[in-house]
Formats: sequence, C-alpha cells, structure tokens
Amino acid sequence: MLLDLHVHSKYSEDSVSKPSDLVQKAAEKGFGFATTDHDNCNSWQEFKKLGKKFNVPIVFGTEIKAHKGEKLLGDLLCLFLKKPVVTKDFFEAVELTHAQGGIVAPAHPFDLMRKPLLRGWGDELPRVKKHLDALEVFNSRTIVKKFNSRAKRFAKENKLPMICGSDAHTSKELGNSFTEVKAKNLDEAKAEIIAGRTRLHCHSSSVIVHSYSTMAKLGLKK
Repeated sequence: MLLDLHVHSKYSEDSVSKPSDLVQKAAEKGFGFATTDHDNCNSWQEFKKLGKKFNVPIVFGTEIKAHKGEKLLGDLLCLFLKKPVVTKDFFEAVELTHAQGGIVAPAHPFDLMRKPLLRGWGDELPRVKKHLDALEVFNSRTIVKKFNSRAKRFAKENKLPMICGSDAHTSKELGNSFTEVKAKNLDEAKAEIIAGRTRLHCHSSSVIVHSYSTMAKLGLKK
C-alpha cells in the first residue's frame, strides 16, 4: 500500500486543494493518503464519501500546532483517527490520539524555516521522543535538504519508525513523497508503520508551490 501521509485540503487556510481533486488524482495514481488539515478535521465527511466512491484509502488525521505549556513545540501529525483531536497541548493530543488507536508523529521536525522559526522542535524532541510513534523524516516542501537529513538521522539514532509525505497544499503536489508498506488495509498499514517496516519514496517539491499557499492565506486563490 502506498500512502502520502501529509496532505492538506481547502479546509486549511493555506491550501487550495479541493477534496474531489485530491481523491481523483490518488485514484489515478493508485495510492491513498492522510488528510491532515491544520488544527481541524472539517474535511472528514467529504473525504469519507469520496474515498468510498473512488475506492481510495483515506487516513483521517490532523496537523496541530503542539504546545508544551506556553511554548510552541512545532507541528504534530495525529493519524489514523476515528474522531477529531482538537487541542493545542502536546500531551493531551498524544493521549487523545492513542486512546483511539491512532499514532502521532512530528512533522518536518528540524525545518528551521517553519514555526517556531529558527528552532524547529529543537531540544524538545529528545525530551518527548518516548511519546512518539513515528517521525516524518522527509517532507517534500522542506526547502533545505539538510533539515530532512537531520530528521532521518534522529529517527535512526533513536529507533523511531520513519514516514514521509508531500505536505501537499495543491493537488499537483499529491504523491510527491509517499510511504510504502506491505498491507491490504489501513489497520495493517498502521501496524507496519508502528513496527518500523516502511519504505520511503521521497521527492522534493518546487519552491514555487509555497507561493500558492501565500496567495491562499491572502484570499487571492482558492
């Protein structure tokens, strides 16, 4: 099974992707994906219908701005959810996700160009690693290659399962990076990820795609 585990739809303020476009493209390419809109799960109902219609495996999730007290840690992917996780507290997000059999993985953890700027997850990642199920070690939208390399090195050194994703904010980006597992369904796929049996297919996106996100935030493109 091929899964792009980091994808945004129009339900993220910086994305221009229609759910129907994403699902149709995934069907054409023969893979599934995770819907990980920023701090919300508003796309789920639409994706449930489309996933069934086009026979595309959809991992339900979200990407939250995870905090430890008042301190912003970074972006956290909550994946394989059955019900929404709505919180900004890291430990609560972990608890709510694990309670329903989901997994958590920091997104682009060493990308210093993401918030918190010039820090990424920084020195907090070693402190919270015992709560993690996996680590996103390649993000197609990460511009500086060494940021992805550092994530992969950290995962290997700490024996964390590795995943990757396109971080698509436009349908054209879908599948630029994806995680491959030997699985017939999403439950098996989750088990393979937790066991660390993943094969990563990693390709960087053009820096141009960031302009679409900027225009979406400004309301110039939807």
